Amino acid sequence: MSTTNQRLQSLDALRGLDTALIIGLSTALWGVYSACPTTFWAGVRSQMGHAAWEGLRVYDLIFPLFVYLSGISLNFSIRKRGSCGTGNGKLLLHMWYRALLLALLGILVNGPLLWDADQIRCASVLGLIGISGALAGTLVLLLRKTWGLITAAVLILVLVFLLQYLGGEMTPAGCFNAKVDAAICPGKLHYGVIDPEGPLCILSATALALGGYLSGRIFSTAYSAPRRVLTLVLAGAAAILLGFWGPCIKNIWTPCFVLICGGIGAILMGIFHLIIDICKLSFWAWPLKVIGCNALFIYLFTHIIEFGQLTNRIFGGTIRALFSKPWQDFAFGMSYFILAWLICFILYRKRIFLKI
Repeated sequence: MSTTNQRLQSLDALRGLDTALIIGLSTALWGVYSACPTTFWAGVRSQMGHAAWEGLRVYDLIFPLFVYLSGISLNFSIRKRGSCGTGNGKLLLHMWYRALLLALLGILVNGPLLWDADQIRCASVLGLIGISGALAGTLVLLLRKTWGLITAAVLILVLVFLLQYLGGEMTPAGCFNAKVDAAICPGKLHYGVIDPEGPLCILSATALALGGYLSGRIFSTAYSAPRRVLTLVLAGAAAILLGFWGPCIKNIWTPCFVLICGGIGAILMGIFHLIIDICKLSFWAWPLKVIGCNALFIYLFTHIIEFGQLTNRIFGGTIRALFSKPWQDFAFGMSYFILAWLICFILYRKRIFLKI
């Protein structure tokens, strides 16, 4: 059965889980180790931070998963607007308007707007998500056919591979990304010599967004439910296996990093689709859906205002009174998450959803 005209509950839930890690859940998991310094919690704590260079941790998956999920949403958006008679010109205008707005919001998230342009970080997570999505959407409107889009994604990854492997060393200062960032990325860079949301990373992310779009097409076909799940899981497993042939480096979005993240995203989407949409076991996912329906708003809200200070102002005294020192990091992370979730819940009850 086609899901074109239905709300994909699993998409909202998976987006909500991804967002939950940003709005306090990862901090809470990271803090458990202080009270329970076991091998298991040491492993969990290590997964709640970025890999120093090569390697992949759970925390490294957060924003690539957003790119993948935005690709799935792109499929529904293009189909919905197309069915309403919106032409390709208006679709392109909307996609690039959205990309520009996200890029501007991303600069605001990075820090205060200063008169000294060299002190502003222009590259951003939101900019990467918006621009890669717009590039993917442009390719969708130009190519249309599935095999054309697969070919485009492969060619992007091959191009990035050649530039990175022939144009420099696989080190922060010597990689080709550093040369591109220094030449054309305005403002300061996140890591001084490179930026994980720089121009070449956006190009890599475009291939991931195309992968998400192609995954979204699976939900818009007449495939049976088992076939949809099997296709996502097998495609995801194949992408992960292909990703093992080279270095997985998040800071420069190597092709292997893109393949592995896309593969994990497809498998997670298949599992969530099976449990929530097909088996109708969605009661557990409702709190995640509350977040997922306003993921952009709560990300902006918790990053633009001093949300940590607000959490401490409301819960800080209670945390210090009720929890011993080793448990306070965990309690603060959970308080941060609960407060953010309550804000999402209020908006959800009022049917207020921020969309761009």
